[in-house]
This record gives sequence, structure tokens and C-alpha cells, in this order.
Amino acid sequence: DPWATSVTPRIVEVYFDNVCNMSCLYCWDGFSSKIQQENNRFGRFDQQGVIIDNIAKHRQDQHRLTQEFWTWIQSNGPQVRRLHVLGGEPLVQPQFDYCLDFLAEHPCAALELNVISNLKISSEKLISIIDRVKRLLIGKKIRRFDLTASVDCFGAEQEYVRFGMDLDQWRENFGILASTPFVTLNFNQTLSGLTIKTVPDLLRYINSIRPGRDIGHFFSTVVMTHDFLHPGIFGSGFFATDFQAILQEMPDHTWQQQQARRYMQGIIKQIDSCDRNPAAIKRLGIFLDEIDRRRHLDWRATLPWLERIIDNVV
Repeated sequence: DPWATSVTPRIVEVYFDNVCNMSCLYCWDGFSSKIQQENNRFGRFDQQGVIIDNIAKHRQDQHRLTQEFWTWIQSNGPQVRRLHVLGGEPLVQPQFDYCLDFLAEHPCAALELNVISNLKISSEKLISIIDRVKRLLIGKKIRRFDLTASVDCFGAEQEYVRFGMDLDQWRENFGILASTPFVTLNFNQTLSGLTIKTVPDLLRYINSIRPGRDIGHFFSTVVMTHDFLHPGIFGSGFFATDFQAILQEMPDHTWQQQQARRYMQGIIKQIDSCDRNPAAIKRLGIFLDEIDRRRHLDWRATLPWLERIIDNVV
């Protein structure tokens, strides 16, 4: 309404801080304090079009803005229908603890609280958070709680791309959530050129849990930072066999599953509309070499299929 003097949004998304315990390849310092610390240690990298540097600006008014947010929520929270809390990693941030305390004191009976998490916390802490959420639900302080777990693929590729992730810990925590019926459980993927080949392994794991348990599936292609992480740089048809395997593992029994499958088919068409980009493939190799130097990793051992492509690019 262009003539409205006051508008209360029904969906609110908040990033309290960049505090995070992981350093995902496609992320940046604005969303990860780990990346910020790493870039501070190693300094700016600028070589043949590959730039790694801190680009987020420190906000002098962050504390004031945070306080204004809680003041606004106190007055308008009952009209908000969905609150998304992102990071960084919310579950290790003090602000999220405060968020749960705030909702206990200021009920929002119609609110759906959705948290995006990498699940890199101890199972004991996760259970403690779940217990607090349960009290909010029983007390009708909120209407629903969603946990959207971030994961892209499986195996060594995943622990390389989402540096800091422990897949055993992730599976344990995801299993705890899957056995908690009052948690609306989802998982969210970022599809990059380095993760597509082991997505079927992830989907098989999710499908093994799905009988009797709804699990939402959301994803997007990586576009946040470096263009050379986009799967399209390898050209049309490169991932054809992998995409076929992915679609075979995607059920279509529920409306949400059907939507996810159609969205994946759309992403596949978008990727297959791209031409091979040798210059971007070269930049990817330069980037991964620098990441290995900083993190004491070995992308060539983790991604042998990619080594052959980068070494032979012309």
C-alpha cells in the first residue's frame, strides 16, 4: 500500500552476527568470522582475477540496531508470522540464546521460528536447545519451530567445501532432530561445481530417514562470491550423469517434494545453458591452491576428477 504510514511485515529475516565456526568455500567474511580471521592472518590475495579479501564493513551501530530490532519485535512480534534466524551460525551466537529468552517473555503465538544451522555443535547443546524450544511450543509462546540444516553433499568433498564440518557430528545431530516430532525439519543445499557428484549420497542418507518423517528440501546454485564455483563453468552436459542420479534419488510423493524436483530440473536446465569457460576453470585452480595453502588441505586428493580438468585446460 503506497499510502500506508505504518507497515508490519509478516516475514522477517535477521542476521545477528557473522560469528561462525566454519569456513565454507563459497562464503565470505560478512557471514563467517572464521573466514574473517583467516583473511586477517593471510592478507589479501589477488592473482589472475582471483581475489580473496575481507570486504564486509564493521558496523559501528550494530549494537544500537540490535536493540532497535528487539524493541520493534516486542511491539510488532504478534503480527509477524515467520522469523528466519541466520548467521554466521546462530546456534553458537549469544543473540540466539537471547532470542529464545525473549520469546519466552514476549509470546508470539502465531510465529513460526526458522533457524538455519550447520549443526556444528555438541549433541548435548542441541538437546538443550530443543528442550527450550519444546517449552516455548507447550506454552504457546510460538506456533512452530523449523530447523533448516545446511549441507551440500557427502563425503570428503563436503568436509573440504564446508571447511570445519564433521559429517559424523552432522549426522548425529540430524538424527536427533529427525527423532524429535515437534521440530519441522528441512535441509538446504548450495550446489557448486565441487559438490554435485556426491549429492546422490546425501539424498540416499536423507531418504533412509524419510519413512514416516517429512523432511523439506531446499537448494540454490552458488552465486554469492566467486563465479568460478558455479557449476556452469564446465559447460553443458558435463554433469549429465550426476544430475540423472540426483533426480533418481528425489522423491515426488508430497507437494514440497514435487516442488523441489521441479526446481532442481530448472537448475539443471540453467546450468546446461552455460558454455564451457576455460578462464574460469583456471581461476578455480588458482583459488583452490591458495585455499590449500591457508588450510593445509589437498584439493587434488579430494577431487581427483577436477585435477585432470584443471591440469589440461587450455
